[in-house]
Formats: sequence, C-alpha cells, structure tokens
Amino acid sequence: MSETQLVKSILEAVNHYGFFWRNNTGAQKINNDHGSRFVRFGLPGSADIIGVHKGRFIAIEVKSKRCRQSTNQQQFQLNIEKYGGSYILAFSIDDALKGINK
Repeated sequence: MSETQLVKSILEAVNHYGFFWRNNTGAQKINNDHGSRFVRFGLPGSADIIGVHKGRFIAIEVKSKRCRQSTNQQQFQLNIEKYGGSYILAFSIDDALKGINK
C-alpha cells in the first residue's frame, strides 16, 4: 500500500474515534499574468493527520515501512509533546488506533 493510500485508510479509521483531518503541506508553481512563482503552504514537518480525541490534540505522521522522519518532522514531534499533545508515528492503521487509545 502506498503512503498516500495508508494516510487515507488511517484517516477513515481514526474518524470513528474523534475529529481528524488531512493536514496538507507542500508547494506549487503558480502562473498568472505577471509570470510564475513558487508558493509553499502548510508548516514544514507537520504531521499528515491532525485532530482531537477526548479533548487531546493528536498528530499522526504516516510512514511506509522504509521511510523515516525528516529533521523537520522530528522537531514538530518534540514541539507537540512539549506542550502536552500526542504524536503518533504510524506505519499501519493498528499503530494509529493503538496511539489514539493510549
């Protein structure tokens, strides 16, 4: 299963336990009458899925088995945990559900 498919599957599963949404980040080239420019959106390193479960902020970073967190993702995790939120590094739907139900 691709990482994109895994994000979609996890999002469908966790929405039975709280309010979660896909957190998109990235960049896009925008063309207009004045030329083109590159626009970035979202916070670099932020988790793929964010939401709330029983009053608790949860960030879920989804990875395929062979991928690792970037430095920005590691820093995002430290910040979430520093301020009392929960961060889940999920390689499967089970990982995400276990993290939510901790």
